[in-house]
Amino acid sequence: MFYFTDVIKNPTFSFVSMDTLIAIPGVGESLSRRLIDELGDEGEVLRIIKSKDVASLAKIEGLSVNRAVRIINEFGGNGKSIAQTSDAQKLHDRLLCDIEIHISSSPAKKRLGVLQPMGIESKSEIEIRRRMVSEAMSFVATAPSSVIEWDKASRGVKSLKSHIGKIDRVIVVPDSTSAQQIKNIEKYARIVVRGTNETWKDYEGLPRVTWIGPNAPDQMPPGWLFCKIADDFRSMIPEISLQWIENNRSSLESLVNLSDITLGLDPLSERIRDAMDGLDDLGWLLKTEDGGTDIENLRDGLWSEIKAIEGSVNDSIVSSTSEASLSLDGSEMLAYYSDANRLQHRLRGVVSDSISESLEYGRQRLSEYLEMSGISIPTNCFESDYPCSFRKGTIEEIEQDLDRMISNFEIEGAMVRAEKASSVIGRAQDSISEIIDIDMWIGIAKWARYRKCVLPEIKSDVEPSCYFSGFRHPLLGVDPIPVKYGFGNLPDPCPRGSIVLLTGANSGGKTSLIEGVASILLLSHAGLPVPADQAVVSIADEIHLLAKVTGTQSAGALERTLMGLSRIVISSKKKFILADELEAITEPEAASGILAGLLDAAASNHLISIVMVTHIGASICRKMIAEARIDGIEARGLDEQMELIVDRVPRIGVPARSTPELILKRLEARTSGSESELFRSIIERL
Repeated sequence: MFYFTDVIKNPTFSFVSMDTLIAIPGVGESLSRRLIDELGDEGEVLRIIKSKDVASLAKIEGLSVNRAVRIINEFGGNGKSIAQTSDAQKLHDRLLCDIEIHISSSPAKKRLGVLQPMGIESKSEIEIRRRMVSEAMSFVATAPSSVIEWDKASRGVKSLKSHIGKIDRVIVVPDSTSAQQIKNIEKYARIVVRGTNETWKDYEGLPRVTWIGPNAPDQMPPGWLFCKIADDFRSMIPEISLQWIENNRSSLESLVNLSDITLGLDPLSERIRDAMDGLDDLGWLLKTEDGGTDIENLRDGLWSEIKAIEGSVNDSIVSSTSEASLSLDGSEMLAYYSDANRLQHRLRGVVSDSISESLEYGRQRLSEYLEMSGISIPTNCFESDYPCSFRKGTIEEIEQDLDRMISNFEIEGAMVRAEKASSVIGRAQDSISEIIDIDMWIGIAKWARYRKCVLPEIKSDVEPSCYFSGFRHPLLGVDPIPVKYGFGNLPDPCPRGSIVLLTGANSGGKTSLIEGVASILLLSHAGLPVPADQAVVSIADEIHLLAKVTGTQSAGALERTLMGLSRIVISSKKKFILADELEAITEPEAASGILAGLLDAAASNHLISIVMVTHIGASICRKMIAEARIDGIEARGLDEQMELIVDRVPRIGVPARSTPELILKRLEARTSGSESELFRSIIERL
């Protein structure tokens, strides 16, 4: 015989087909091979990607959660988030982190990352997500006790683990061509090409053999299988199925527990029921197999039972012969005196029936002890009658028979369990993937309930527009003040205007508002609820969030910034642009002219809506040809600690006073004479 490892040393031999994986954007040959090596085979890798199992992908060394998300979304056709700037993407990630806390299982927390904001081309996917959210929110609202049960049971769901490493099984094939046909299986078990003159008897000493091809034994020894070359690897190596059950015991036990939760008649409850169908044998598989336990107990207690039987037989002999008597006359005594053997024969005759009955009782008792094993007790099982003693060789043979039976029970029991496990694995994989998905939506619904969220109304055929009322910023770390705001081309009560300049005092909440608008847009485009009492959003292709620039930029940085802004403004994509104090890109006077030009270009493009936080709104408007709406977050003044007293709801069409103006007015009021007049003159120059 020789091993298949000798065959595969040919360097031109290909172990796996990676064409499908390499076709996924972002997955090269090196990563494909690593995925296959770590997760099992290409089929398993594709199953993980299709089921959006971010957790399993992210376990691969060097593969981050974000990259795993990108691979899954690219494969599903939703690869590119419409969050076009790093600031927008970071904000969306922070929002998902806020949701993640409310999700029970670890894989569902990671799967949340696939819910990236999508554009007009993905309207159908956005609607699917909204339906999932709606069903989950209804479930959470109407079945709080079921949600508590769900949280407890789903916490044990983990990302599925494939079997890695070799099983103690030999696959015997007739020739090297057959070995090449099942080359991928070599990573799980030894493949042996049998010699020309070899028969199955040459492998009889091996406990686990899979025989492929002709001349298989008529009666397979325990632990042996006959397979065809076209059978799948789990059929050839059934132990892999059992190992899979053990590797994923926590998740499978969670499935069993989830099947016991109280469910209603709502759509999500029906989905949970459907996810649990076909798993009736799972509970049995998870129990410790005890088919050979009784035989093990017989073997372990055999010698103790033998001693007990011997003692009982001796007691029985003594008891049954206690009343026996022997009368001898004088001539008999003299005769036995000269021939002791005659006396012994006479004594045996008196007690033989009692001894025989006692010995038969002992043999019968041993037979009853071993009844379930089916082992027969020979009639000559005793070494001596009295004191009673079993033949040591007989008992050792019985013990060996029990050992063989236990071994066969283990092998045959494992084969039965493996066959059942193999039939369950596919359904269990689908069920766990579905449960992880359901857990994610239930977690989102719990977050929505906690944050008092609603599903926004979605508009498709409107220029980029957004309106919300009662918005509560979820990321401030404080109890937020509800805010109402809007822009674009929606009907009342949304204020009109696609070019909006947002003004206000420092620390008045302008940046928080611009973040809030971005949050509404990102969550809406991801098909998720928003933390507001009402929201209406039109779907766009791009969302640009430009955070505040710190310090005046160098000439090179300014050039790159202007090139980027110009591309955004002139592109034909439907987009939202949310910018925070872009005037910091250069000197204030130059900045107002630059921004005025960019806003004029944006105003001529009905596919763009811009909300820009600025301190130079009036200067920008003076240099614009188009009209811009100026809103203000108004500060009523300063308190004794010089903190702003702010109305967080913006005033539409009303510029807000700046922080320096408020401070100067306070100083004017608190001083007198020439000092007060100085401050008044400064105010007049503003």
